[in-house]
Amino acid sequence: MQKYRGMMLFMAALVLPLSACMTEDTVSQEDSKQMEQATPVAPVEAADAADTVGAAESLAGSAWWVEDINGLGVVDRSRSTIGFGEPGRVMGSTGCNRYQGTLEANGSALSFGPLAGTRRACPEALMNQEQKFFAAMAAVVSWKIDPDTGLLHLYNEAGDSVLRAVRLAADESP
Repeated sequence: MQKYRGMMLFMAALVLPLSACMTEDTVSQEDSKQMEQATPVAPVEAADAADTVGAAESLAGSAWWVEDINGLGVVDRSRSTIGFGEPGRVMGSTGCNRYQGTLEANGSALSFGPLAGTRRACPEALMNQEQKFFAAMAAVVSWKIDPDTGLLHLYNEAGDSVLRAVRLAADESP
């Protein structure tokens, strides 16, 4: 009986620290749900996006921190960014790896070309987020900056917001 208790204590000592490490993703999902409820975004027609902000040139030179991917939030303390640098170029971070590529913009229409990135290995949650980030970027067909919040919304063909981002300060790099 004494041996059994010792073994149970040993197992508990191993399992409890591991289970504490596994809660970060769950907390992130809960925070994401709260964020989604706090700032709901209605679908937008591509034609409506042009009314809010003029030509796509207004994105040039700006950098954005992604706070939502497909309405599911992002991993806590991750830093996925989108930077619109030289005309026709995009660069940033997925929260794990750096990327760069091309873009085509015409008014409210926006699409990203192939994106090339570094190949670092990161925790599984960040790697999963990176895949979702790249899939969302590939689906983008239009954009809009919300006049009330200043948030950048990138939309897919169905008019769903696939990425939502906050403008970075001028001295912050993407």
